[in-house]
Amino acid sequence: MSEYRTIAHEYDRRMDVLFRTFFADESAVREQLIALLNLSADARVLETGCGTGRDTVHLASRAGIVYATDLAREMIDVARQRLPEAGVDLEKVRLFVSDAERLPFPDNFFDAAYHFGGINLFPSVERGIAEMARVVKPGGRVVLGDEGLGPWLLNSEFGKILTNTNPLYQHQAPVALLPACARDVACRWILNGAFFVVDFTVGEGEPALDLDVEFPGWRGGSHRTRYFGKLDGVAPELRQRIVERAAREGVSITAWLERTLKHALEADR
Repeated sequence: MSEYRTIAHEYDRRMDVLFRTFFADESAVREQLIALLNLSADARVLETGCGTGRDTVHLASRAGIVYATDLAREMIDVARQRLPEAGVDLEKVRLFVSDAERLPFPDNFFDAAYHFGGINLFPSVERGIAEMARVVKPGGRVVLGDEGLGPWLLNSEFGKILTNTNPLYQHQAPVALLPACARDVACRWILNGAFFVVDFTVGEGEPALDLDVEFPGWRGGSHRTRYFGKLDGVAPELRQRIVERAAREGVSITAWLERTLKHALEADR
């Protein structure tokens, strides 16, 4: 945060250099990223790590209202000056200082959440993503990205040149850190493969699974019986006898065991 406070007033020049380096049209790139949010004209959107508001300008043109936050007040101050200069109605934007890992909003408050640039420096990337997902309604979208070379470029001269200047390019897309409620997950690389972008739709809880579909074959059973119905181990010789007995009777070992155990319990009444 100390670094961002120091560079707030020269941050925009750094961004200009970055996009020129990759021969990229900055406005077009940001528009393409924001398009992944699938925003409606009345959407309520959260932007974390808004910096000097370079993405906020584009978000405000597509959404009903944007809540844009950054940890560095100096960045927010620059954004507050930038937005009206870019023709943005400040009535459509709420700029504030906040920790993206501890957002001051209830669950399901937003229609979408967006972050580009900065998440690599979060103390807990997993917590930062989880908070974005928490405050977005089921069915809403989350889009996040930052420096992170495509794996195929890590050992190339292109990759070595970039990481020599900025070690953050060594970061990898945090797909493994997404919450279990993430649906329709996509991961792509932009700016010549130097930045990752991860996007997903927020679902409710873990994915659905029919636990009771019976498996064909000698083992039989279902996800439910195999996971929740485990019995204490038996001697290998006894297990083999059960497998052979079930095969002779033309049933799965699960069906044979369940039938045999039920008979034994009924006889013990």
